[in-house]
Formats: sequence, structure tokens, C-alpha cells
Amino acid sequence: MHIPFTNFPDTARVWIYAATRPLTLEEQEYTSASLQNFVAEWRAHGTKLNADFTLLHRRFIVIAVDEDQQDATGCSIDACVHEVQHIGKALGIDFFNRMQVVYRDETNNMVVSCTIAELKEMIANHDFPDTTPVYDCSITSLGQLRHAWEKPANQTWLAKYFTHINA
Repeated sequence: MHIPFTNFPDTARVWIYAATRPLTLEEQEYTSASLQNFVAEWRAHGTKLNADFTLLHRRFIVIAVDEDQQDATGCSIDACVHEVQHIGKALGIDFFNRMQVVYRDETNNMVVSCTIAELKEMIANHDFPDTTPVYDCSITSLGQLRHAWEKPANQTWLAKYFTHINA
């Protein structure tokens, strides 16, 4: 029986993949169709995983597994990574660029991204306040996604870039 993403417990394991640009409506539809097929058949050691996904802010693929019934294992996680890579290749989008920072631009309330080099320049020019909400794609549980995914930049690993500015 399929359980919707919104009904998963906070303990569900998640993987977050951030696109380097917003997905178009057509790209969102393609991504959703691909992921629906993937999670419907996703297995670990022959056992179906209780999994689902969501697309957030036209930028993020979030895949969740409720591991109360079956843990995701190395091979099953590899299969998930390969599926996201396949989607990225088909759409010409990089979901694995760890040198980007995804944040909410409070001026227009849009989710945008920049490189770390661009971030440093914006901080130096005082164009990126240390309270700017950023998205932590390293979280691993649905509870963290629900309650601590968006944080002020000064409460994340980015805080180190503000220390010399605020000194």
C-alpha cells in the first residue's frame, strides 16, 4: 500500500537533491513521472521500500523512505542516485553540484542559488545578510526537513564567511 509523502513519520530517511536552476513545468512533470515509476518499484534486497518523493520550490527533489519496514541499503541508495542522475541528464540539469548555495531571496521571496564564490562576493558587498534563509540539503530525516531545513545563513556552515565581515 502506498503512503503519501505527507503521511511519512518524522523519522523517515530523506535525500535532497538541489537543481542548479528552477525546473520548468514540463521538467517538473517529467521528473514526477520518472520518480513515480522509480519509487513504485524501488527495492532493497528484494523487499519493496516504503518510499515517496516530493518536488519543492521548483528546485528540490526530496525522496523519503520509511525504514520501519525495510532499510534502504547501499545498492538501493545507488539505484536512487542513478535515477536522479538519469533525470538530470535527460533535462540538462545538475542535481549534484555541492558548490552551490540555495537560499530564499527575501526581497522577492524566490528560491535562488549561487556559487560559493558568488556568495563570498555578495557577503563582501553586504548584499547577503547573515540572516538570509538558506536550505540545508545535508539533512537526513523528514523531521529535519519539516522543522530545520531552512535556516539563517549564520546558523549553518556558511557562518564562517560572515566572521571577518562582522569582526
